Amino acid sequence: MTFVPKDVVFLPESTAAFPDRWVAMNVFARTAFGLSGEIFRLLGTLESDPAAGGDGPFRCWRVEYFSNEDGLLADPSRYRRAPEDWQELSLDRSALIAELKKHCILIDDEVAYRERFKPKRNLLDRERFGNFHQQHGQHMALTRRKDPADWWMRQKFTADQLSVRSDTLYGAIQSKFLERYTQERIGAGTLVVDLGCGTGVYSNLMASRGASVLGIDPNEAYLTVARTNAAPGTRFETMNIGQAGALDRIPTASADIVFMSDALLFYFVPFYPGQAADIGVLLKDIRRILKPGGSFVSLEPHGAFYLMPWLGAVDRPFVVVTEYLNKTFGIVPPLSQLIREVTQAGFAVTDMREIVPADYFENVDPRGHHFASEFPLWHLFEFRSLADPA
Repeated sequence: MTFVPKDVVFLPESTAAFPDRWVAMNVFARTAFGLSGEIFRLLGTLESDPAAGGDGPFRCWRVEYFSNEDGLLADPSRYRRAPEDWQELSLDRSALIAELKKHCILIDDEVAYRERFKPKRNLLDRERFGNFHQQHGQHMALTRRKDPADWWMRQKFTADQLSVRSDTLYGAIQSKFLERYTQERIGAGTLVVDLGCGTGVYSNLMASRGASVLGIDPNEAYLTVARTNAAPGTRFETMNIGQAGALDRIPTASADIVFMSDALLFYFVPFYPGQAADIGVLLKDIRRILKPGGSFVSLEPHGAFYLMPWLGAVDRPFVVVTEYLNKTFGIVPPLSQLIREVTQAGFAVTDMREIVPADYFENVDPRGHHFASEFPLWHLFEFRSLADPA
Protein backbone atom coordinates (compact mmCIF):
# COMPACT_ATOMS: atom_id res chain seq x y z
CA MET A 1 0.00 0.00 0.00
CA THR A 2 1.31 3.41 -0.98
CA PHE A 3 0.95 6.13 1.65
CA VAL A 4 2.33 9.44 2.91
CA PRO A 5 4.62 8.83 5.91
CA LYS A 6 4.04 10.86 9.07
CA ASP A 7 7.44 12.48 8.48
CA VAL A 8 6.05 14.77 5.74
CA VAL A 9 4.93 18.38 6.27
CA PHE A 10 3.29 20.63 3.68
CA LEU A 11 4.39 24.24 3.31
CA PRO A 12 2.32 26.87 1.43
CA GLU A 13 4.55 28.60 -1.13
CA SER A 14 2.00 30.41 -3.33
CA THR A 15 2.52 34.04 -4.30
CA ALA A 16 0.47 36.42 -6.44
CA ALA A 17 2.84 35.79 -9.35
CA PHE A 18 3.08 32.02 -8.71
CA PRO A 19 -0.24 30.78 -7.33
CA ASP A 20 -1.22 27.25 -6.31
CA ARG A 21 2.13 26.02 -5.07
CA TRP A 22 3.01 23.83 -2.12
CA VAL A 23 6.19 22.17 -0.95
CA ALA A 24 5.95 18.68 0.50
CA MET A 25 8.99 18.17 2.76
CA ASN A 26 10.08 14.98 4.43
CA VAL A 27 11.77 16.51 7.46
CA PHE A 28 13.59 13.30 8.41
CA ALA A 29 14.86 12.40 4.94
CA ARG A 30 15.61 16.08 4.07
CA THR A 31 13.79 15.75 0.75
CA ALA A 32 11.22 17.99 -0.93
CA PHE A 33 8.92 18.20 -3.94
CA GLY A 34 6.68 20.97 -5.32
CA LEU A 35 2.95 20.26 -5.61
CA SER A 36 -0.09 21.89 -7.12
CA GLY A 37 -3.34 21.89 -5.18
CA GLU A 38 -4.75 18.95 -7.16
CA ILE A 39 -1.83 16.76 -6.01
CA PHE A 40 -2.21 17.99 -2.46
CA ARG A 41 -5.85 16.87 -2.57
CA LEU A 42 -4.93 13.55 -4.22
CA LEU A 43 -2.50 12.76 -1.39
CA GLY A 44 -5.24 13.42 1.13
CA THR A 45 -7.40 10.63 -0.30
CA LEU A 46 -4.78 8.25 -1.70
CA GLU A 47 -4.67 5.89 1.28
CA SER A 48 -8.47 5.57 1.64
CA ASP A 49 -9.22 5.58 -2.12
CA PRO A 50 -6.21 4.56 -4.26
CA ALA A 51 -8.06 5.33 -7.49
CA ALA A 52 -9.05 8.89 -6.54
CA GLY A 53 -7.68 11.96 -8.28
CA GLY A 54 -7.67 10.82 -11.90
CA ASP A 55 -4.82 9.97 -14.25
CA GLY A 56 -3.44 13.47 -14.83
CA PRO A 57 -1.50 15.08 -16.24
CA PHE A 58 -0.52 16.69 -12.92
CA ARG A 59 1.37 19.96 -12.59
CA CYS A 60 4.31 19.71 -10.18
CA TRP A 61 7.86 20.94 -9.68
CA ARG A 62 11.31 19.69 -8.83
CA VAL A 63 12.47 21.99 -6.03
CA GLU A 64 14.94 19.88 -4.06
CA TYR A 65 18.70 20.42 -4.22
CA PHE A 66 21.67 19.99 -1.89
CA SER A 67 21.46 23.55 -0.63
CA ASN A 68 24.64 23.36 1.42
CA GLU A 69 26.60 23.30 -1.82
CA ASP A 70 25.97 27.07 -1.78
CA GLY A 71 27.90 27.20 1.49
CA LEU A 72 28.31 25.13 4.62
CA LEU A 73 26.11 27.58 6.52
CA ALA A 74 23.71 28.37 3.70
CA ASP A 75 20.01 27.69 4.23
CA PRO A 76 19.98 23.91 4.91
CA SER A 77 16.29 23.43 4.04
CA ARG A 78 17.15 21.85 0.67
CA TYR A 79 14.47 23.38 -1.49
CA ARG A 80 14.62 26.37 -3.81
CA ARG A 81 13.01 29.38 -2.16
CA ALA A 82 12.24 31.33 -5.33
CA PRO A 83 9.27 29.83 -7.25
CA GLU A 84 10.70 31.15 -10.51
CA ASP A 85 13.60 28.71 -10.02
CA TRP A 86 11.34 25.67 -9.73
CA GLN A 87 11.56 23.13 -12.57
CA GLU A 88 8.01 22.56 -13.79
CA LEU A 89 6.82 19.06 -14.74
CA SER A 90 3.60 17.68 -16.19
CA LEU A 91 3.29 14.03 -15.18
CA ASP A 92 0.75 11.29 -15.59
CA ARG A 93 -0.34 9.42 -12.48
CA SER A 94 2.26 6.64 -12.58
CA ALA A 95 5.14 9.07 -13.24
CA LEU A 96 3.90 11.34 -10.45
CA ILE A 97 3.73 8.47 -7.96
CA ALA A 98 7.26 7.42 -8.91
CA GLU A 99 8.56 10.96 -8.44
CA LEU A 100 6.88 11.30 -5.05
CA LYS A 101 8.42 8.01 -3.93
CA LYS A 102 11.83 9.15 -5.13
CA HIS A 103 11.56 12.13 -2.78
CA CYS A 104 10.09 10.06 0.11
CA ILE A 105 6.78 11.92 0.01
CA LEU A 106 5.14 8.55 -0.64
CA ILE A 107 6.40 5.16 0.53
CA ASP A 108 5.27 1.55 0.12
CA ASP A 109 7.06 -0.19 2.96
CA GLU A 110 7.61 1.38 6.39
CA VAL A 111 10.29 -1.14 7.38
CA ALA A 112 12.35 -0.64 4.22
CA TYR A 113 11.92 3.13 4.52
CA ARG A 114 13.24 3.14 8.12
CA GLU A 115 16.20 1.05 7.01
CA ARG A 116 17.32 3.94 4.80
CA PHE A 117 18.18 6.09 7.84
CA LYS A 118 21.20 3.97 8.75
CA PRO A 119 24.78 5.16 8.03
CA LYS A 120 26.03 4.92 4.47
CA ARG A 121 28.08 1.81 3.81
CA ASN A 122 30.46 3.54 1.39
CA LEU A 123 30.85 6.60 -0.82
CA LEU A 124 28.67 5.10 -3.57
CA ASP A 125 25.76 4.16 -1.28
CA ARG A 126 22.78 6.24 -2.44
CA GLU A 127 20.15 4.06 -0.77
CA ARG A 128 20.97 4.90 2.85
CA PHE A 129 20.76 8.53 3.90
CA GLY A 130 23.64 8.55 6.41
CA ASN A 131 24.59 11.59 8.48
CA PHE A 132 25.38 15.05 7.16
CA HIS A 133 29.12 14.38 6.91
CA GLN A 134 28.45 11.31 4.76
CA GLN A 135 25.87 13.08 2.59
CA HIS A 136 28.12 16.07 2.13
CA GLY A 137 31.18 13.98 1.31
CA GLN A 138 29.25 11.96 -1.25
CA HIS A 139 27.74 15.05 -2.88
CA MET A 140 31.02 16.94 -3.09
CA ALA A 141 33.05 13.95 -4.32
CA LEU A 142 30.57 12.48 -6.82
CA THR A 143 28.54 15.49 -7.95
CA ARG A 144 30.82 18.50 -7.52
CA ARG A 145 34.09 16.56 -7.97
CA LYS A 146 35.72 18.53 -5.15
CA ASP A 147 37.68 17.61 -2.02
CA PRO A 148 35.17 18.04 0.87
CA ALA A 149 37.87 19.06 3.38
CA ASP A 150 39.22 21.79 1.09
CA TRP A 151 35.69 22.99 0.35
CA TRP A 152 34.92 23.24 4.08
CA MET A 153 37.94 25.47 4.67
CA ARG A 154 36.84 27.78 1.87
CA GLN A 155 33.41 28.18 3.48
CA LYS A 156 34.91 29.62 6.65
CA PHE A 157 37.98 31.51 5.45
CA THR A 158 38.84 34.00 2.74
CA ALA A 159 40.75 32.73 -0.29
CA ASP A 160 44.11 33.56 1.32
CA GLN A 161 42.99 31.67 4.50
CA LEU A 162 44.05 34.63 6.66
CA SER A 163 40.66 35.82 7.90
CA VAL A 164 37.09 34.63 8.40
CA ARG A 165 34.61 35.46 5.64
CA SER A 166 32.22 38.21 6.70
CA ASP A 167 29.61 37.14 4.12
CA THR A 168 28.80 33.89 5.98
CA LEU A 169 27.50 33.08 9.44
CA TYR A 170 31.04 32.06 10.40
CA GLY A 171 31.98 35.72 10.22
CA ALA A 172 28.73 37.10 11.59
CA ILE A 173 28.62 34.73 14.56
CA GLN A 174 31.97 33.09 15.34
CA SER A 175 34.39 35.78 14.33
CA LYS A 176 32.42 38.75 15.68
CA PHE A 177 31.81 36.94 18.96
CA LEU A 178 35.48 35.99 19.40
CA GLU A 179 36.55 39.56 18.76
CA ARG A 180 34.53 40.60 21.82
CA TYR A 181 35.20 37.48 23.89
CA THR A 182 38.99 37.55 23.52
CA GLN A 183 39.02 41.19 24.52
CA GLU A 184 37.15 40.30 27.73
CA ARG A 185 38.98 37.08 28.49
CA ILE A 186 42.56 37.39 27.27
CA GLY A 187 45.24 39.87 28.24
CA ALA A 188 48.96 40.38 28.28
CA GLY A 189 50.76 37.29 29.49
CA THR A 190 47.86 34.83 28.98
CA LEU A 191 49.27 31.48 27.82
CA VAL A 192 47.01 29.77 25.28
CA VAL A 193 47.14 26.45 23.47
CA ASP A 194 44.91 26.50 20.35
CA LEU A 195 44.13 22.86 19.48
CA GLY A 196 43.06 22.37 15.86
CA CYS A 197 44.30 25.86 14.98
CA GLY A 198 44.14 25.34 11.20
CA THR A 199 45.74 28.30 9.42
CA GLY A 200 46.10 30.21 12.69
CA VAL A 201 43.39 32.84 12.25
CA TYR A 202 42.09 32.62 15.82
CA SER A 203 45.60 32.04 17.21
CA ASN A 204 46.60 35.39 15.69
CA LEU A 205 43.49 37.04 17.11
CA MET A 206 44.34 35.85 20.63
CA ALA A 207 47.95 36.94 20.21
CA SER A 208 46.73 40.41 19.24
CA ARG A 209 45.21 40.63 22.74
CA GLY A 210 48.60 40.05 24.30
CA ALA A 211 48.53 36.27 24.68
CA SER A 212 51.36 33.87 23.94
CA VAL A 213 49.76 31.23 21.73
CA LEU A 214 50.87 27.74 20.73
CA GLY A 215 48.84 26.57 17.75
CA ILE A 216 48.56 22.82 17.21
CA ASP A 217 47.18 21.06 14.12
CA PRO A 218 47.77 17.71 12.36
CA ASN A 219 47.59 19.32 8.90
CA GLU A 220 51.02 20.49 7.76
CA ALA A 221 49.55 22.40 4.80
CA TYR A 222 47.46 24.54 7.14
CA LEU A 223 50.44 25.13 9.41
CA THR A 224 52.55 26.29 6.47
CA VAL A 225 50.04 29.10 5.96
CA ALA A 226 49.92 29.75 9.72
CA ARG A 227 53.70 30.01 10.06
CA THR A 228 54.01 32.26 7.02
CA ASN A 229 51.49 34.69 8.50
CA ALA A 230 52.18 34.24 12.22
CA ALA A 231 51.47 37.23 14.43
CA PRO A 232 54.02 38.16 17.14
CA GLY A 233 53.48 35.89 20.13
CA THR A 234 52.42 32.81 18.15
CA ARG A 235 54.20 29.61 17.23
CA PHE A 236 52.82 26.53 15.49
CA GLU A 237 53.58 22.82 15.77
CA THR A 238 52.32 19.69 14.03
CA MET A 239 50.74 17.09 16.35
CA ASN A 240 48.07 14.42 15.87
CA ILE A 241 45.51 15.67 18.38
CA GLY A 242 43.51 12.97 20.18
CA GLN A 243 46.06 10.18 19.78
CA ALA A 244 47.89 8.76 22.80
CA GLY A 245 51.19 10.56 23.34
CA ALA A 246 50.60 13.07 20.53
CA LEU A 247 50.67 16.12 22.81
CA ASP A 248 53.46 14.94 25.12
CA ARG A 249 55.75 17.71 23.86
CA ILE A 250 53.49 20.34 25.44
CA PRO A 251 54.69 20.90 29.02
CA THR A 252 52.44 19.97 31.94
CA ALA A 253 50.62 22.89 33.64
CA SER A 254 51.80 25.32 30.97
CA ALA A 255 48.57 26.95 29.72
CA ASP A 256 45.99 29.30 31.19
CA ILE A 257 43.55 28.42 28.38
CA VAL A 258 43.18 25.53 25.96
CA PHE A 259 40.97 26.65 23.07
CA MET A 260 39.16 24.52 20.47
CA SER A 261 36.65 25.55 17.80
CA ASP A 262 34.63 23.38 15.40
CA ALA A 263 36.70 20.33 16.31
CA LEU A 264 35.26 18.65 19.40
CA LEU A 265 32.24 17.37 17.45
CA PHE A 266 34.47 14.93 15.54
CA TYR A 267 35.18 13.08 18.79
CA PHE A 268 31.47 12.27 19.07
CA VAL A 269 30.44 11.77 15.44
CA PRO A 270 33.46 10.78 13.31
CA PHE A 271 33.85 12.41 9.91
CA TYR A 272 34.21 8.98 8.32
CA PRO A 273 33.57 5.42 9.58
CA GLY A 274 36.42 4.00 11.65
CA GLN A 275 38.01 7.40 12.32
CA ALA A 276 40.30 7.15 15.36
CA ALA A 277 39.50 10.04 17.70
CA ASP A 278 39.54 9.28 21.42
CA ILE A 279 37.92 12.02 23.49
CA GLY A 280 39.21 10.41 26.69
CA VAL A 281 42.80 10.82 25.49
CA LEU A 282 42.08 14.38 24.36
CA LEU A 283 40.51 15.51 27.65
CA LYS A 284 43.24 13.87 29.71
CA ASP A 285 45.84 15.78 27.67
CA ILE A 286 43.95 19.05 28.08
CA ARG A 287 43.81 18.63 31.88
CA ARG A 288 47.51 17.89 32.00
CA ILE A 289 48.41 20.91 29.87
CA LEU A 290 46.29 23.38 31.86
CA LYS A 291 47.59 25.15 34.91
CA PRO A 292 45.61 24.46 38.12
CA GLY A 293 42.32 26.28 37.69
CA GLY A 294 42.95 26.85 33.97
CA SER A 295 40.08 26.84 31.46
CA PHE A 296 39.19 24.67 28.51
CA VAL A 297 37.23 26.90 26.09
CA SER A 298 35.14 25.05 23.50
CA LEU A 299 33.29 26.83 20.66
CA GLU A 300 31.14 24.32 18.77
CA PRO A 301 28.04 24.06 16.55
CA HIS A 302 24.87 23.98 18.62
CA GLY A 303 23.71 20.53 19.69
CA ALA A 304 20.03 21.24 18.96
CA PHE A 305 19.74 23.65 16.01
CA TYR A 306 22.79 23.24 13.77
CA LEU A 307 21.77 22.06 10.25
CA MET A 308 18.05 22.05 11.09
CA PRO A 309 15.81 23.47 8.30
CA TRP A 310 15.07 27.20 8.29
CA LEU A 311 11.27 27.32 8.01
CA GLY A 312 8.59 29.98 8.32
CA ALA A 313 8.57 33.62 7.28
CA VAL A 314 11.92 35.35 6.96
CA ASP A 315 11.43 37.35 10.17
CA ARG A 316 9.31 34.77 12.05
CA PRO A 317 11.33 31.58 11.73
CA PHE A 318 10.52 28.18 13.13
CA VAL A 319 12.31 24.86 12.99
CA VAL A 320 11.26 21.22 13.05
CA VAL A 321 13.75 19.41 15.32
CA THR A 322 13.73 15.80 14.15
CA GLU A 323 16.38 14.40 16.48
CA TYR A 324 18.36 15.40 19.52
CA LEU A 325 19.53 12.58 21.79
CA ASN A 326 19.91 9.95 19.07
CA LYS A 327 21.64 11.32 15.98
CA THR A 328 21.28 9.78 12.55
CA PHE A 329 21.60 12.93 10.41
CA GLY A 330 23.18 15.26 12.97
CA ILE A 331 26.92 15.56 13.57
CA VAL A 332 26.94 17.40 16.91
CA PRO A 333 26.40 15.71 20.29
CA PRO A 334 23.48 16.74 22.50
CA LEU A 335 24.44 19.22 25.21
CA SER A 336 24.00 16.65 27.96
CA GLN A 337 26.46 14.24 26.33
CA LEU A 338 29.04 16.97 25.74
CA ILE A 339 28.83 18.23 29.33
CA ARG A 340 28.84 14.74 30.81
CA GLU A 341 31.96 13.64 28.91
CA VAL A 342 33.92 16.75 29.88
CA THR A 343 32.85 16.96 33.51
CA GLN A 344 33.51 13.24 34.08
CA ALA A 345 37.05 13.91 32.84
CA GLY A 346 37.67 16.33 35.73
CA PHE A 347 36.24 19.68 34.66
CA ALA A 348 33.46 21.93 35.94
CA VAL A 349 31.26 24.15 33.75
CA THR A 350 31.93 27.81 34.58
CA ASP A 351 30.26 29.57 31.63
CA MET A 352 28.02 28.81 28.66
CA ARG A 353 26.94 31.21 25.92
CA GLU A 354 24.62 30.69 22.96
CA ILE A 355 25.88 32.95 20.20
CA VAL A 356 23.81 34.96 17.70
CA PRO A 357 24.78 36.95 14.58
CA ALA A 358 26.02 40.51 14.50
CA ASP A 359 23.43 43.03 13.25
CA TYR A 360 25.17 43.68 9.93
CA PHE A 361 24.29 40.19 8.70
CA GLU A 362 20.59 41.05 8.31
CA ASN A 363 21.57 42.93 5.13
CA VAL A 364 23.65 39.98 3.86
CA ASP A 365 21.21 37.11 4.49
CA PRO A 366 17.93 38.14 6.17
CA ARG A 367 16.63 34.58 6.57
CA GLY A 368 19.90 33.31 8.03
CA HIS A 369 20.15 36.31 10.35
CA HIS A 370 16.64 35.93 11.78
CA PHE A 371 16.88 32.16 12.12
CA ALA A 372 20.25 32.21 13.89
CA SER A 373 19.13 35.11 16.10
CA GLU A 374 16.33 32.94 17.49
CA PHE A 375 17.88 29.47 17.21
CA PRO A 376 21.63 29.75 17.98
CA LEU A 377 23.92 27.84 15.66
CA TRP A 378 26.97 27.88 18.00
CA HIS A 379 27.57 27.70 21.70
CA LEU A 380 30.65 28.37 23.78
CA PHE A 381 31.50 26.50 26.98
CA GLU A 382 34.15 27.34 29.52
CA PHE A 383 35.23 24.32 31.57
CA ARG A 384 37.47 24.85 34.60
CA SER A 385 40.06 22.19 35.34
CA LEU A 386 39.56 20.80 38.85
CA ALA A 387 42.36 19.74 41.17
CA ASP A 388 44.13 16.66 39.92
CA PRO A 389 43.00 13.73 42.12
CA ALA A 390 46.50 12.28 41.81
